[in-house]
Order: sequence, then C-alpha cells, then structure tokens
Amino acid sequence: MRRKGLLRFILACIPWLVLPVLAYFEWVKWGALAGLALVLLMFPLMPRGRRWGILQAFSMLFFLVASAAAFVLGEDIVTRIPNLLAGGFACLTIMAGYGALEGILFPAHYLYLDYPDTMRESPILRRAIWVLTLVWDGLFLAGLAANIVVMLALRGDTSISVASIISGGIIAAGLAVTPALAVILPRRMESGLVEKGPLAVRWEPPVMVPGRDLRGNEFDVAVVGAGIGSLACASLLSRGGMRVLVAEKARLAGGYCQTYNWEGFPLNSGPTMLTGGAEGGILHGLIARLGLEAEIPMRRLEWGIADGRIALRLGGGSDEDLDKLGKKFPACRDGLLRLFNDLRRFRGEFRDRPDPLTSPLPSSLEEYHEQFVRHPVSALWQNLSFRDMLEEYLPGDPLATMLAKTASLLGGDPDRFPAYEGARLLSALFIDGVYYPRRHFSHLSQRLAGLVREAGGEVLTSCAAEEVLVKGEGAHAVPIGLRLSDGAQVRSSVVVLGTDPRRAVPGLVQPRHLGSEMLKEMQRLRASDSAFVLHLIFQEDLRIPERVFYFPPKARRVRTGETYMAIDSILLAKEPCTVKDKPGCVLMARVNVPSHCYHAFDDESRGAELGSELAVVIKEEIAAILPAVRKAVREFVTTPTHFSRLTSNGQGCAFGFAPLVTQWYYRRPGPRLPLANLYLVGAWSRFGGGVEGAVLSGVVAARELCGENPYGGALGVSTPVERAETAEPDGDGGKKASRGLRLRRGKKPRGEDDGGE
Repeated sequence: MRRKGLLRFILACIPWLVLPVLAYFEWVKWGALAGLALVLLMFPLMPRGRRWGILQAFSMLFFLVASAAAFVLGEDIVTRIPNLLAGGFACLTIMAGYGALEGILFPAHYLYLDYPDTMRESPILRRAIWVLTLVWDGLFLAGLAANIVVMLALRGDTSISVASIISGGIIAAGLAVTPALAVILPRRMESGLVEKGPLAVRWEPPVMVPGRDLRGNEFDVAVVGAGIGSLACASLLSRGGMRVLVAEKARLAGGYCQTYNWEGFPLNSGPTMLTGGAEGGILHGLIARLGLEAEIPMRRLEWGIADGRIALRLGGGSDEDLDKLGKKFPACRDGLLRLFNDLRRFRGEFRDRPDPLTSPLPSSLEEYHEQFVRHPVSALWQNLSFRDMLEEYLPGDPLATMLAKTASLLGGDPDRFPAYEGARLLSALFIDGVYYPRRHFSHLSQRLAGLVREAGGEVLTSCAAEEVLVKGEGAHAVPIGLRLSDGAQVRSSVVVLGTDPRRAVPGLVQPRHLGSEMLKEMQRLRASDSAFVLHLIFQEDLRIPERVFYFPPKARRVRTGETYMAIDSILLAKEPCTVKDKPGCVLMARVNVPSHCYHAFDDESRGAELGSELAVVIKEEIAAILPAVRKAVREFVTTPTHFSRLTSNGQGCAFGFAPLVTQWYYRRPGPRLPLANLYLVGAWSRFGGGVEGAVLSGVVAARELCGENPYGGALGVSTPVERAETAEPDGDGGKKASRGLRLRRGKKPRGEDDGGE
C-alpha cells in the first residue's frame, strides 16, 4: 500500500491546520509553538538524505517567526491573527512560486517514499504529483486572498473567527483531497496504460486447427504484405500446419529486407545489420524455432565510429571496446564503466523472460508494478530520452553526442528517441554484437516465404490486396477474406495486415470496422523517417570495418523544396563481391530523410535532381575520412520514392511510426485490431521499429493464433488451449474443456460458411 510517504506529507501539512484551529480559540501562541514542534518532528521521521524539502524549509521559517512574534507581542498577538494567517499563506504561495520556477513539485519529496527510485521518471507518477501540486497551489492562493479580504474588511472577533475558519477549512480540504489524488489518480492512469497494452482488445482469438479440409481459394490465414514481420508470422503459422496466403504488391517478398545483385555486388535496399541475432535474441529465437540455423547462418560484424577527428574500430567485445573508448576519451572512463555495467544489467532484465519470443510488455497492473522492483534499470529508462540517459553517465562530453547519434540506425532523433530502445541498441552493439545474414537479406526473406509455399500456402507477388471482405456489422463483424488486385477473392476468417495502417483505412478496411478511437490515435502519430541510399561500387576492397557510423563534424544542409534536410549522420555498410575470386566491394551510404521532406521526391525529375545533389554531398563527406571514395566505378541512388514503390510502407517510411518517447509501445496500435480476427504486424505495430521489433510483432500474432500465450509472464492471462489443459478432470478421467474452447472446436468460427471445417 502507498501509505508511508502519504502519511508523512499529511503530517507535514498538519501544523498549518493546527495553527488556525487553536487561533479560533485565541490560543495562537500555542498554535505557533505546536506548529514549530510538529515541523521539527518531521526531520527525524524523514529518511536520511531526504530530510530537507521545500515545504519543511518554508514551514520551519514561518513557524520560527510566528513563535517569536507570539512572545514579542504577547496578548496583542490575538488581534493580529488574520495578519498572521495571511502571512502564512503568503509564505506558502511564495514557496509554490519558487517551486514552479525551479521545477520542484513539493509533494514529490514525501510521496516518492512510497515508490521505488526507478519510478521517479514515470510520467504517470509525475502527472499525478503535478495535479496534486496545482491543487495545493490553488488552495494557497485562495487562502491568501481570503485572509487579505478578512484583514481589510472585518474587525474584532468576527475577523478572528472568519479568518481561522476559512484557513482551517482550506487546509482541511487539501488534506482530505490529497489521499484521493495520490492513490486513486495514479491507479486509474496505470489501469488505463495497461488497458492499452498487449491485451487491449478483448475479443478472443481463434485457435487455428491445422489440417482442415479447405477449398482451393480458402486459407486458414490471409496476410497482406510480405515485409519481414508478415513473413515471420506466415512462416510460423505454416510451420504449425496452417495454410497461409501472403499477398504482396511488389514483385519480390521481403519489403525492405531485400538485397539486389548487380554483377555479383550485393545492393541492400534497407537494413544493413540485425539486433537480436545473438543467442537469446528475438531473431535468433525465430530462426531456431523454424529450424533454419544451418540454412540462414549469421556472421557477427565488426563496426566502427568516426566523426572527422577520431576513428575507432569496435565490435570486438565489451571489454575490448570499453578499453578503446577509455583510451580515446580518458575523462569518460568512469562514466563509461558505469554505463557498460548498467547496460549489462539492462540486458539481463530484458531477457528475464522464460521465452525470448514473448512480449516484454507488462499485461497487468501487478506486472507493471513488479517491473519497477525486478527491473529497475529498464523501468528508469522507459521514460527518458536517449540523450538524457547518456548525459547521466557522460555529462557534456562529445562521446555522449556520438553515442546518441547511433539512434539514427533505427531512424531516431537522440533528443526524442526512447532511452529503452537506445539501451537495446547499445547493448547489441557492445555486448551481444550485431549480425548480418551470410547470404544476405534476400535469402532470409525468400527462405521464410519458401516455408509458406512448402506447407501448401501461397506467396503472391505483384498482387496487392485491395479490400478486406467483412461479414456483419458492429461487434459481430468478422473478416471473411480478401479481394485481390487481379479481381480474385480468397476466403479466410483471419487476416493479418503488414501494411501502413493509415493507408489501410479506408482502402483495405472500412473506418467503421476499426472505430473512431483507433482512427484518432493513429492520426496523432507521426510517421518515421525514410531513407536515401547511395551504393558505390569498387573494384578493390576497402580497408574499413564492415559497418561504420560516420558523423560529419558539421551537419550539411541540403534544400528540399521549402525545407532543409540536414545530413548529420551517415551509416556506411561494406559488402564484398559475391563472385568467387572477383575483387571489389560495394559501399552503401544511408542517410535518414525526415517525413516533412518526402514531398520533394514526389516529382520524378525533381526527385532525380535532388538525389544527384545528395549523392554529391554524401560522397564529399565520406571522402573526408575515406579518400578512396573517389575511385568508385559505379554508383546507384535509391530515393524515398523508390522505397515507397518497393514496399507497403507509406511514403517509404523505413521505421513505421517515428520512434519517439511520446509514441512508442502503448501509444502504437497493438497486434489485435478492433475488428475481431484482424491483426497488425510489421514496422507500424506496437513492437515495430527495426527488424527485431517487426519480427516480434509477427511472432506474437502467430503464437496467439496457434493457441500459445505470447505475452510471457502475463498474470491472469491464458489461451483456450491453456484453459483446457488446466481444466478439472471429468468423470471419465478426461478433462472438461472450457466453454470458450468447446465453442471454438464444436462450432464453426465466426464468419465461416459451410465450406469450413
């Protein structure tokens, strides 16, 4: 229970109630002394290190003056009671104003005693204390105004009584409302947060039954889009025995996870490295579950960082990297050591799940509260920006700026990129390592698509889904299939969307089926950056690490229509020629293109001109650290317009919704959409952002459809299969199936016609 800090806060306010109560009976001297005694009593009751707070300091100052005045004025103090009470509220008003200027929420000094230190940055707690502070500030102003009026307008016993009653009533009202706000308000906000979590949509997922007798145009699941999230979902379902259809508008499956070949030179279209590829990671877990370890081998990459003044080759392990950084930045050695230690703790907390292929998000209030105790580092970093997190370890140091800019790998702005995601990136870079498929991304994507075909499913390319066919209205509406761009219709009672949800409405799904609340939430979210990619072909190998983060000493600005695009970080990826005994390599340079610059590439001729201009600027910047760039024999340019054509992402957004502290996880659409049996996976979903997040979104949807619980240690959550396994035995020694399971097994799923099971 949250009592300790709340009781101490109330006790700290009691002196201000005792003074007007005793003043009403004209015992003002005793009221001042009693108030001073209570204020002094608060000091030993507060924990060491927190004994001085803004309220205690101002209270002690006032009651010292009030006690001295009581003895100096003697009996005359009684006639000055309105003045004294007005002075007290003036003192509190000054305290409130000082706190506002300094950013001090005065109840926090006491209420934080009820919460773990890691919860101090919780937006829920801060919002509750902010509301409580506003309430008390309003009471202080009301008390000051009322006592000034009484002091000027009334005389004698009337002024004493009225001033005392008003002052006591105001403080008593504050003491009465404080417990309600401090306990009920955070609880309600926490409940609202969890209700937007993984299980926000309450419809019961259907449990797919493998091996059903299906017609030629009938499938267990229909998947729209063939990005890495969609393919992860489809391949898991196919491995579970389901017949799956994947409809992709592009000519190749894989979305951004594609690698094109030009005379043996691999040209990546998007991602150049993977997090989660190490043992215990999400991608590693997916490949292991599919049994593809031998077919999709990974290699660990060596990487480097440069900014025009320094160039470091990293990726050799956390101890080696720490030593190199410490020598280059000796003033940061202690801060780096603390950062690396906390990154190791964070990594352990993130993997504190029985199964890596489960959601790391809490699914109940109990889990939400437990994470602040069990996972203190993760809980603290959930509500910070990446830059703020690094500044705690490396305050004002150039190294903090360099590390913060690595957020550009996932399309993040360091000032608004979540520290939690930044910590996952740093732990991958320095501890787990970053990986890349030995046979490139195209092989990974094609192999996942191959699993779907091997299980009897279909992967249709150059064939977009134009509409999700829906049967029924309101709460009884369910999907029954897809209408494809070639005019064909396929039947399926479950549809998985791997597309931009903003473009799916009202195209694929009618707005009425998703509800106004979800549409409003999506309208508030901002799209992420897209990418501009320059491939440079060399006939000789380059003596640089396989991946390099390069941060120009001064950002270059390129005009894009009415706006400017700043080039302040460039990701360089080197890949050797795949033809045996043929020398040479390809160097890919990627810069992020902000969403407000998309329109500059819409016009084909203007887009080509802008692409050439960007290519020149990028080559100039790279040449500052790698003069061999001038020896490139061939170059290829890929603009956001090209990405938009290649993928299902709106305007070529490389990372779905922008990875911001204000719009990640619970503020993104979850796997389940309001329309029953309709799922969302990929970069635009709750876990999306980077290949690892997109993969997790597909895994969560697939596991739920297979009757598993993909939410880890979610308390009080079970699937129909789990409920059946834990049911009480019946009289025949078997188990009584739950009502939900019996309905699913015994009757046709909603929206299925007579051609079903």
